[in-house]
Amino acid sequence: MVMKLSQLRNFTAVVEAGAVRQAAKNLNLSQSSVTKSIQQLEDDLGVELLHRGAHGVAATEAGKALFARIKTVEAELRHARNDVETIQGAGMGEIRVSASPSVATGLLPRSVIAFQRTHPRVSFHILEGVYPDMLPAIRTGDLDLAICLVPGHPRDDSLSFISLVKDRLVPAVRADHPVLARRKLSLADLTALDWIIYRRSHTGLDVFEQTFIANRLEPPKSTIECTSFACALALVENGDYVTLVPSQIFAGNRNTPSLAPVLLDAPMQPWQVVAISRAQRELSAVCLAFLAELQKTAAKIDLPISGARRPRPRS
Repeated sequence: MVMKLSQLRNFTAVVEAGAVRQAAKNLNLSQSSVTKSIQQLEDDLGVELLHRGAHGVAATEAGKALFARIKTVEAELRHARNDVETIQGAGMGEIRVSASPSVATGLLPRSVIAFQRTHPRVSFHILEGVYPDMLPAIRTGDLDLAICLVPGHPRDDSLSFISLVKDRLVPAVRADHPVLARRKLSLADLTALDWIIYRRSHTGLDVFEQTFIANRLEPPKSTIECTSFACALALVENGDYVTLVPSQIFAGNRNTPSLAPVLLDAPMQPWQVVAISRAQRELSAVCLAFLAELQKTAAKIDLPISGARRPRPRS
């Protein structure tokens, strides 16, 4: 029994679209040809791959297993193509990256711009995602790298974690917010304010909740949830809200005149920005080159804000 690449491509498209009609449209094929292709694949394998219902289709357990393997094969073929092009001196390739919202506005764009100065023919596919939601896509190879803000020191023997920036979260408000005039503030003092939460994780506690739990506090009840980091910052800059941001957002030459950190009497707990990938031996040469650029760019980031007020010198 030989599975045809066209059958695997059609099956993957249907699973991702959740409907045969939409998959056929995406593939520029007729619905009947896609249906026939998948039925032939099921006959060859002797197993049902899709649950078919009135509201679309979904992969069976066998279908999920096959889908995961197909995604891994696709990733390996992409890496193989990148390696061959590198050997030929073509300087081409594709890198698929996921980044936490704050990383997507700082470290990542700086790294991409620097990398493309020497690798102008390498293309990027960039998604926004948070830890640990993107781990399945890293494991299957659908993503090459994830650059995420994570607590502590994550461990997973099947993945590589490289620390890029050791950072702290700081509360941030608009530059003329009255809370900035107050002294001896603690995180508990800020719970009475209106908070903006951005990008909750779908698979675990998010940055916001973990910060308050680590400080033995109940998360504030008065909140606006926002999946857009840019929108969250705009709300804070133009309203009476407070949110949590990595201190790197205030680092270097970044221009944030309308946003100010609230420095507390006690330091916030440390977080870190890490690059997550499969074992480095499984990455293409062009991905390894970009990982090196990430480390080089991260080393230049100056983090002047510790999250706590400096004690005044004694006279």
